[in-house]
Amino acid sequence: MDLGALYDAWASRLLAYMMTITRDRSKAEDALHNLFVKLATGRPDLRDSAVYLFRAARNEALRVARRRAERPLADLEIVAAPTGAADAGAIADALDRLPAEQFDVVVLHVFEDLSFRETAEVLGIPQDTAASRYRYALDKLRGVLEP
Repeated sequence: MDLGALYDAWASRLLAYMMTITRDRSKAEDALHNLFVKLATGRPDLRDSAVYLFRAARNEALRVARRRAERPLADLEIVAAPTGAADAGAIADALDRLPAEQFDVVVLHVFEDLSFRETAEVLGIPQDTAASRYRYALDKLRGVLEP
């Protein structure tokens, strides 16, 4: 896949994921552009792998995130999961309370629709660990969101 088609196919999903890490749209956009510069000069055979793209996006966003100031998750545009139990603001607040390792798994599995195997590969952890972090996160979210 050429770089333009790759950008068209993946940029919005990668940007949304990077925003969960940087918590700032402009920094996420900078990280996304840095990522695509690296993809342009890297190995083209890896570009078609969702796992590779999300892992590379995570690494680039983490580089940017180390220099960021904290902002509440409610500021993010991507947190709008439909639910009957709570509104998007309540979900954002609940997600923001999760430990980072559980938050990452929820974002990749729910918002990016990656399997636990793919999520584990992106995060560099065993698949069982990704599944258990997800289960613990759901328990915490239920505790916060249910009356």
